[in-house]
Amino acid sequence: MKISSAIACLLLGPATACWAQSAAKQACNVQVDITDTDPKGTNVRTTPGGAIIATLKNSTDDGWVIVHVTAQSGDWYEIDRASLMGADLPPAGKILFQGAGYLHKSVVGVRGMQNGGAIYLEHNIKSGLLDGHAAGDQQVDLLGCWGDFLKVHVKKGVGWTQQACTNMNTTCV
Repeated sequence: MKISSAIACLLLGPATACWAQSAAKQACNVQVDITDTDPKGTNVRTTPGGAIIATLKNSTDDGWVIVHVTAQSGDWYEIDRASLMGADLPPAGKILFQGAGYLHKSVVGVRGMQNGGAIYLEHNIKSGLLDGHAAGDQQVDLLGCWGDFLKVHVKKGVGWTQQACTNMNTTCV
């Protein structure tokens, strides 16, 4: 059956959208930053690789856009809202998008770690620690999500954290 589905995707539609949709969907409840530097903004899509339903744009000099991720499916993150954050805005920011949409993994990330945050070997605080006191200013690459955890790559390796920094202007301490 998987072979038939793959052939149908190749014959009937864009392969990238079909492959992205075939990955198992993992529920998440995390916030990440828009890291896309395109001055035109970042496109929110109806489905992985689907039609554009909104464009997220940072309209301030010192702000950033944060999104709430509800699921991951392959290289795509499902979101239910996006907010513009900044010093001149309320703590919750200004809502830019609300509803169901998808962002590609290439346009989202995190600023770093909360200084002293824990990175676990698994998506469970009872698992062993990869780093029990992570440096806040280190490079952090977002790899995925699972529940309230982000899967990240840091200096010490790959692990899971609930303490990533999503403030694009400062390090989290």
